[in-house]
Amino acid sequence: MTPYTGRATGSNMLNFGYWSEKTKNPLQAQNELCTLVGEFANLDSANKVIDIGSGFSAPAIYWKSIYTFLNITCINVNLLQIKAATKLVSNIPASKTETLSNTKEISFVNATATILPFIDQCADRVVALESAQHFKSLIQFMQESKRILKHDGLFVAAIPVITTTKPLMHQFMKLGILSLTWASEHYKLTNVKSMIKAAGFKIIEIQHIGSHVYEPLTDYYIQNRKIIKYVILKENHSYFHTVLYDVLENIFYKSALKMKEVYQKGIIDYVLIKAH
Repeated sequence: MTPYTGRATGSNMLNFGYWSEKTKNPLQAQNELCTLVGEFANLDSANKVIDIGSGFSAPAIYWKSIYTFLNITCINVNLLQIKAATKLVSNIPASKTETLSNTKEISFVNATATILPFIDQCADRVVALESAQHFKSLIQFMQESKRILKHDGLFVAAIPVITTTKPLMHQFMKLGILSLTWASEHYKLTNVKSMIKAAGFKIIEIQHIGSHVYEPLTDYYIQNRKIIKYVILKENHSYFHTVLYDVLENIFYKSALKMKEVYQKGIIDYVLIKAH
């Protein structure tokens, strides 16, 4: 669904977004989540940032537009996304107050999150914006993050989590269709916190922002299903693509409803975690 999502939002962002009363569309929500994570990670006092699981690097480009002094390295195991991101960065114009070299201080490395190709203590921040839920093993990612961070560095993750402590089978039954369509590991918050501590970090702050993620995103999608379908299919509305879209969208729709339901029941949450 990634190509469809990008076409529907008109963005290269891949996150759920942070929704407030003023948010009008997914792109605004996604930018707002990037703003929130940037502030949460204290990027205003950083220099070298490692963005792990960077997608198309839209968050990195967004942060660079705010914190122009940052040197950001984007880590992505997906080479096709890196190639696309490289083109996006190459098209960023230098402003009147910046040198071209400063504007271009976003670099890319094709690597896995569990074996980071950096020397010890080289980074001020390690940020995983809605990506750590895909990493396996997560503890190895935490250990690698600890290794490359300076002693005063910060580890920051924005991550969907399971909040129930019930057994796996109970969790599977409660998640329903999300057990199949939630394309990531289903990490429990208690386990995430334990792994962060086991890797040698001290957790400074945890923000629970699920109420600004799951419910408003689902509500927006339900209210705009027809418009989204029109936007996605307007360039190719052949019978085959329409049927394929309807099948995928029906699964997507049911998943969205389930996502809202299980959040309201306290089974899932979305958290920001900052550790020293």
